[in-house]
This record gives sequence, structure tokens and C-alpha cells, in this order.
Amino acid sequence: MNRRIFLLSAAMAALAVAPAWAQDARDLARISNYLNATETLQGAFVQVDADSVVTEGKFFIRRPGRIRFEYAPPNPALVIADGFWVGVLDKRDGGVDRYPLSETPLNLLLKENVDLRRENAVTRIDRSNGQLAVTARDPANPGVGEITMIFANNPLELRQWVVTDSQGRRTTVALSEMRTNVPIPAERFSIEAAEEAARRRGG
Repeated sequence: MNRRIFLLSAAMAALAVAPAWAQDARDLARISNYLNATETLQGAFVQVDADSVVTEGKFFIRRPGRIRFEYAPPNPALVIADGFWVGVLDKRDGGVDRYPLSETPLNLLLKENVDLRRENAVTRIDRSNGQLAVTARDPANPGVGEITMIFANNPLELRQWVVTDSQGRRTTVALSEMRTNVPIPAERFSIEAAEEAARRRGG
């Protein structure tokens, strides 16, 4: 008798989990298709870093692998990913620090072909207040941190992301005034060109 009760309970638990799993799979497919269909994206952003410092500016994304953050004064930073490197540039003198894009959580967002269902990258899915939040980390490089992408659910639209680095420090970026699949020149994503322009201004 106890064995029959156990088996029945296990079957009921499996039935309860199945609809949630199916909904997760559908949502991950929607997000993957949305990201893959977004070749370019540009707009404005507001950033809150781990020390609660608020900055703003304009952003440009050109998938795969390219992103540009132009911070408004007095912040002198310019951040560019060129497909291989992320360059953090000081516009005052052209000084730049480079980091491999593959070692940042943003790599998941900027990949050429995104399939969140198959990559074993998603660690959490939350749904509330008409929003869909997906937390993911690169299973091949989990030590670089994680990214939570937050979407408006209907229609699906990327609204913000939260990057948590390897030390647990969180940076939130909220997006607005977005335009999708508009022409963005490749030159905007050249670290070397930005470095040279800053040096000319400084000189």
C-alpha cells in the first residue's frame, strides 16, 4: 500500500512539473528567436553600478559580438566590444584596458546564434508584472559571472539587464528609446579608431 501511494505521489509531482517545464521551454525559444532576429539595437541607457553610482548615455548593439556604450559627461568612459575584445577607454587621453569578450557575461547576449534551450546556460526564469527575467551563465566559463536579461513579455522586448561579476558585484543597465534593426556603421565598434580619436582630441 505504501509503495502504491509513493508511486502515485511521484506521478502527480511529475505532472505538476511538466507544464512549468514546457512553459520555460516555450519562453526560452521565444527569447532566443527574438535575440537572433535583432541584428542591431540602439537607444539610451541608465546604469547603476555596484556602488550605486548612476550614469547614463547612448548604446549601440550590432550582433554578433559588438556593443558600444557612450557615457554622458562628466563620465569620460567609452566601452566598445568589437567581437573579440571589450575595450574600456578613457576619452580624455585615449588610454584603454582590454578584456576578452568571451570572459564577460554579455557574451551570452551577443552570440551569433542564441539557443538558450540547448546551451545549459539558464539557471533561473522569473515571471511577474508582465515581465520575463532570465538568468544565465556560460556553462563553459561559469567563473566570469552571470547575466539576468529582463524582457517585457507581451510583446517581447529587452528592457534591461543585470550583470553580476565573479565577485558578486551587480551592475544594472535599463534601456529606453530603442530602435531595432537600423543601420549602424561598423566603425562605431572599432576600439582602435576610438582610441586614435581620443588621442587626437587630447593632443
